Amino acid sequence: MTPPRKLYTRFLRQLLPLLALAYILAAALTTGLYYQNKRAAARDQRSQTLDTFAHVLVKPLWDCNSLTAGGIIQALTLQPDVQGVSAPDQCAQKLIQAGKLPDKDGKDTLSTPLHYVDEMGTAHALGELRIAFQPLSIFTAVSRSLVPQLAVFLSMLAAVLASALWTFRRTIGQPLLQLRQAMRGHQALDPIPSDWADEISEVTRTYNAQLRELRHQAQHDPLTGLGNRLLLEERLEHIKKTGSQGHVLLLDLDRFKPVNDTFGHAAGDEVLRTVARRLLVCVRDSDTVVRLGGDEFAIVAPGTEAPDADALVARIQHALTQPIPWRDTPIRITPSIGLMRFDRDDCATAALLQADADMYRAKAMSRHPRQSDATPNA
Repeated sequence: MTPPRKLYTRFLRQLLPLLALAYILAAALTTGLYYQNKRAAARDQRSQTLDTFAHVLVKPLWDCNSLTAGGIIQALTLQPDVQGVSAPDQCAQKLIQAGKLPDKDGKDTLSTPLHYVDEMGTAHALGELRIAFQPLSIFTAVSRSLVPQLAVFLSMLAAVLASALWTFRRTIGQPLLQLRQAMRGHQALDPIPSDWADEISEVTRTYNAQLRELRHQAQHDPLTGLGNRLLLEERLEHIKKTGSQGHVLLLDLDRFKPVNDTFGHAAGDEVLRTVARRLLVCVRDSDTVVRLGGDEFAIVAPGTEAPDADALVARIQHALTQPIPWRDTPIRITPSIGLMRFDRDDCATAALLQADADMYRAKAMSRHPRQSDATPNA
């Protein structure tokens, strides 16, 4: 089983290579600039060292003071980056050397002619001073420049990651956690916080809209648009919690089956839709009208007294006995209605069951031979 991957983990995995690439590019650029600057500084310093010691060596060499000249050359090898020094001792007809013998054609060897100018202004050539310097390697420059860079990079990386995690948690992590909790509880997340990112707000609005649509589909009859049993149970549960009082009305259509048999199911569907529309006209906005299935409907009317309930039944009787036009033939139906009251001490669900029994008694009483029930008007 693949372990779950956190969003911030994937974020960091994608961020780290980019940061590393940025560091490599910055390090390469900095190293190149450091190396060029180091070479320029080294050239200046080496030229200055060469000129200074050439000036110091002229007098001892002219005076044939080999001991002093040798000491100066020995001291020159102690200078930074100096590998070897050589100068001719014309008096002793030999080469004074210290350290590595400088290569005449070496790129890290600097040389300068030695001249002594006497009191008459005459210049006397004394040979050539050569100094072999330590090669300036780019690897040396890298090692010297990358250490402070690495320290700066690690400090910046820690600061960037800490800031990224804090920002990620605030702008993405916390909103996603709230949205996930709402989804798990099948609850709408409303209102949406104003400081959320537009993308997360859009996802949340889409979720809220889909949740409302799914709830509507789950609680409503697709044919008539009325509520279904699920909505009725929710309404009865709410009445039970609030301790309301009122009436429950249950009705079905007498001899509805012959409508389907005679005119077809399309006519039956139109009858059910018309009944639903007429019921909604008869009730108040606070009442709940549901289709229980087939030709059976229920109405929950909280806060109604007996006269109001009787008036409601009369309105429904009058509305549903009006002919329903179907093409060129009107269809007449009659309802059987059961009515039961509930109060704070009664259960609305029990009242619904009693209304069901009352409806079937009314239906039984209406089953006398009549041609008007569910038959077309001649």
